[in-house]
Amino acid sequence: MVKVKKMIPAIRINNRGANQRFLEDNLGFKTYLEDAAFAEFGAKESPEIKLILVESPSMRTRAVKGPKKLHKVVIQVEHPAEIEALLARGAVFTKLYKGARGYAFETISPENDCFLLHAEDDASQLVEILPPVVFQALDGFEKLTAFSVETIVINTPQPEKSRSFYEQILPGQQMLAFREAVGEDLLASSESTWDLDSLRIPVSADMDWATLEEKLQAPFFKDKKERFLQTKDMSNIELWFEK
Repeated sequence: MVKVKKMIPAIRINNRGANQRFLEDNLGFKTYLEDAAFAEFGAKESPEIKLILVESPSMRTRAVKGPKKLHKVVIQVEHPAEIEALLARGAVFTKLYKGARGYAFETISPENDCFLLHAEDDASQLVEILPPVVFQALDGFEKLTAFSVETIVINTPQPEKSRSFYEQILPGQQMLAFREAVGEDLLASSESTWDLDSLRIPVSADMDWATLEEKLQAPFFKDKKERFLQTKDMSNIELWFEK
């Protein structure tokens, strides 16, 4: 069985600068790597990468027509006071929530990607509230101390087939959720539109690739050193299994 503890969403975007500022300023992410088209982000106290941006110029890639594959990224923050600190310093939000542990908010990136930041044990218990609200600042706060990508919600015309695909290769995974949608680009190739490009999936160094390969129906690529295996899901989102 392929055991997965995390997935790292890689989002293909047009303007890395604008999206990078959004992740740093509005969401409190820390930039760990800037290399050509790529930027990698994580929390302040750990260099573990949580999210990747891939800049792709307009001569090769275009805006999505209709709904994106990426419906929402749900971020669980360890310290609730840091979410309030983001709001206190002016984080822009489209929806504001209150939970048992503190505030939460939903926000839209410059390229129309939706993020939900919360600190609850169960995000479904959040209650939407309306501004104005007086938020408490946090002395010395700069970036989120610790957070995780809790859920990646994907729009797909065939949610049951998508669920079955992932249950086959990653039994019991809980990070991906699927919702039914209709759109011209929901099955577009990952490099053709500004959308969810890929999911980077770390696996154990001693994993036997044959366990995964026998479950894959789509073509896959494995490097000569057998450090990673690359394939695609039902929506043409690339999957990178990396030792």
